[in-house]
Amino acid sequence: MADETGDDRTHDVLFSEATYRLGEIHGLILKSRNVMDEVRWTEKKSDIGSTYEFTELGNQIGQDEIHWWIFEREKDVDQLYELTVEALAAAQRLMRASEKLKTREPESYKDLLVSLREFAEKHLKEITRLHNYAVALEKRDPMAPRILFTYRVWGSTRMGDRDLSITDYSPEKLSQSMLQPLTEIVLGLRSRGSLTYEDKANEISFEIYESLDPETTSNDYVIVPPIKRVVRRTARAAYDNCATYFLEIRDSLRNIELDIHKFKQQGEIYKSDNFWREFIDKAQRSKMAETDLWDFKETINVWHAPTGPARRAAKITFAEDVASFANVSGGVLIVGVNDRRELVGIGAGRDLENRLKVAKNVLSEMLKYKRDLVSFRQVAMGDQRDIICLVIVISQANSAVGVSDGEGKYSYPVRRETGIERVDRDDTPSQKSYRKTESREFLVNLKQFMKDN
Repeated sequence: MADETGDDRTHDVLFSEATYRLGEIHGLILKSRNVMDEVRWTEKKSDIGSTYEFTELGNQIGQDEIHWWIFEREKDVDQLYELTVEALAAAQRLMRASEKLKTREPESYKDLLVSLREFAEKHLKEITRLHNYAVALEKRDPMAPRILFTYRVWGSTRMGDRDLSITDYSPEKLSQSMLQPLTEIVLGLRSRGSLTYEDKANEISFEIYESLDPETTSNDYVIVPPIKRVVRRTARAAYDNCATYFLEIRDSLRNIELDIHKFKQQGEIYKSDNFWREFIDKAQRSKMAETDLWDFKETINVWHAPTGPARRAAKITFAEDVASFANVSGGVLIVGVNDRRELVGIGAGRDLENRLKVAKNVLSEMLKYKRDLVSFRQVAMGDQRDIICLVIVISQANSAVGVSDGEGKYSYPVRRETGIERVDRDDTPSQKSYRKTESREFLVNLKQFMKDN
């Protein structure tokens, strides 16, 4: 691009080790986006065109890459947490420093480029830390850097503004012709494939044209926008876009950190037998009636039902109990406590193993949902720890969970304080919610209940 100096190599002054490293970060992110989307969607062709649907992996990822990576894919959450804390501190400093750029008023386009290069060089340490983070994610899995570039944080417009076609990429293979526009995107000098300077020059030219009197202006009138005006507007846009980039990277890292906290907290709760023993004990003694987060069951009727219609009805009842939690906020069924809230247990040994197998098979058969929502925990209760209760932990779904009647029809139960209500599919809270993936955040509410009681 030529600026007011007429030099086609004006941007050469922008590039250095520090600025190129920013381009490498964005290259890793965009490559990761492409790698994920290739396996996330499948094209369905028809006579009237093509549509895209989630693959099996796409259903697992849903629309929340951060949650999927941390809750389903990450193998060393503790290490990722340490790396994220370091990267977050670096991103915070870069965000604050980039905000200060907005106070500058460069005299020329070259001055703008130099100011951005100097900003990067001054903060090479922080940029390197972010670069190391993106590389560490890429080494885990080519899809992992995508957690820095998600709809949850960026939104579609800001993601689109920073798009560029990236395929076979590694920092060692990236050509200079590709690295330079990536660098320009991060520093706010390029958006949606075009340079900010050119966009602002055209914008000002159009404003001038609109202000002219068409009766006194010939068709061959050439509009030359004032260079200083173009530079000022370009600088404002570039500095703002640069600051926005680091703001969104900072917010991405914050979301990663928060999801790691949730994962660790929920995991600690779910895996703790002491927690479940204390919870069952307090829930037994509580004066609260049935709640929307837990329910006691003496047994599961399908374990005792004969064959035929009675067994089919028992299967539906059990599946609806589970789906009614999943369609609202998630929750737990505590099996082995009778109506008087006395511990009765669910058996032991091979009999217990067979019962668990039956329960899992029924849910697999009867529930209509794309992924597993349910986990089973055996909790030893009583003074001698000789009474086994079953805790069925049910995640909150992100779309409607149906229950088959075995004849091609489905019910959509939801749990209310007054019991189970069957609603239309589109009327389930899970279908109406903006959640992008399943959740066990209700476990935190159970922990709060224990603190309050």
